[in-house]
Amino acid sequence: MNIKGLIIDLDGCVYRGNTLIEGSDKAIEIIRSKGIKILFLTNNSTMTQEEYANKLNNMGIFTNPSEILTSAIATANYMRKFKREKCYIIGEKALIEAIKNEGFEIVNEENAYLAKYVICGLDRNLTYKKIAAACIAIQNGAKFIATNNDPNIPIEKGYLPGAGAIVGAIRIATGIKPVIIGKPSKYIINMAIRKLGLNKSEIAIVGDRIETDIKAGKKAKIFTILVGNKFSKEPDLIVKNLLELSKLL
Repeated sequence: MNIKGLIIDLDGCVYRGNTLIEGSDKAIEIIRSKGIKILFLTNNSTMTQEEYANKLNNMGIFTNPSEILTSAIATANYMRKFKREKCYIIGEKALIEAIKNEGFEIVNEENAYLAKYVICGLDRNLTYKKIAAACIAIQNGAKFIATNNDPNIPIEKGYLPGAGAIVGAIRIATGIKPVIIGKPSKYIINMAIRKLGLNKSEIAIVGDRIETDIKAGKKAKIFTILVGNKFSKEPDLIVKNLLELSKLL
């Protein structure tokens, strides 16, 4: 492998919930010592780049916000192509602020029918009222955009509902499929490749999910590495964890 840059997933790959996966900190240290560039790529839209950097630093993985790309940032970048009109957002502060920073006006549930765009991400304070407002806006012609479609997010003792569970409720109710920005979309993976500034032949994507991480890599035609004990013919390489990978590079 002539790998000079790695796109590394966070949830389920570097940590689960707020617990570091054993050896991940040492693995990142080894990878950096070999001169390999790293970009952490997450579909989770609930935290800012700065917050993710702080989380990693507190786990002993020294990084900075420029090395992190989230689905919230990618979605805000995608929105630059549209006229600055009203948005209704199901999501948390990091996503709302990212869209606001692009000049869009954010409307509340009562005024969602005026929105030209509905943007949906993970919202841990979800209510029926929020889903209903999104459905009304989409019925009135709003464009439906989702940060990602992950059905769940890994935590220490299993999984919690992900953004995809919320997106699915709106899709089923309205019959409208959203534009998906996060993995496995080409949009976010191509953005990650540009940020690394390397040729595709020099980049690999590392993740624990075939349906998002590996498929994103296949779409972008870069080397794919699956972390975990799963067997699959889809990834180019399967490793137990990041520490095993760091010794192979």
